[in-house]
Amino acid sequence: MSQDKSVVKPKKSGKQAEKNQELIDTASRISNLWMEFRKCLRMAFTTKPVTREQEQGFLDLKSGLARLQRSLAQRMPEGFRYGSKGMHDLMGSSISIATLRELPTNDKKQLYIRWHEAHIALQHLMGILDLLAEGYPVRFEALKKKTGNLKEDIGLSGDGKQKSKKKSAVVFLIVVIALGVGAWLYMSKT
Repeated sequence: MSQDKSVVKPKKSGKQAEKNQELIDTASRISNLWMEFRKCLRMAFTTKPVTREQEQGFLDLKSGLARLQRSLAQRMPEGFRYGSKGMHDLMGSSISIATLRELPTNDKKQLYIRWHEAHIALQHLMGILDLLAEGYPVRFEALKKKTGNLKEDIGLSGDGKQKSKKKSAVVFLIVVIALGVGAWLYMSKT
């Protein structure tokens, strides 16, 4: 893999480096707590009795995660999304370990899949923050606001894919017409 020589690492200012380190520390704490959340989520698959202390620890864990997420979201660069909504939704649907145990096995598996997706997004966040800390320029593009018009929203989120599909259709149509004309000329000669 060749490196792009045009990317120049800017020098890190003291304040910016400090802010980046605070973001990394907060994200790291969230990542550690998210792994603890996984341990609690896995308790739903066991039959071992759950103590009051474990239930209270689970509630405290969710509270700590929510507080750190709010703190991180306020300091993240505009336009960057890291899956906090998925984490928040999963924590909201996980009222207690006892309620998780009462869920059907397929629902528990879906919760675990959602946990894993949020974990991947969190690790992506850690990688982005490492790049920021090293001084590399990272651009975040804010999502365009959805209008409610389905066709228009698909065009907004497609990053120009709609236009390229239309161009492909036009090229395909021209090729088909050219082949048709060629076939007609060939048939008319014989």
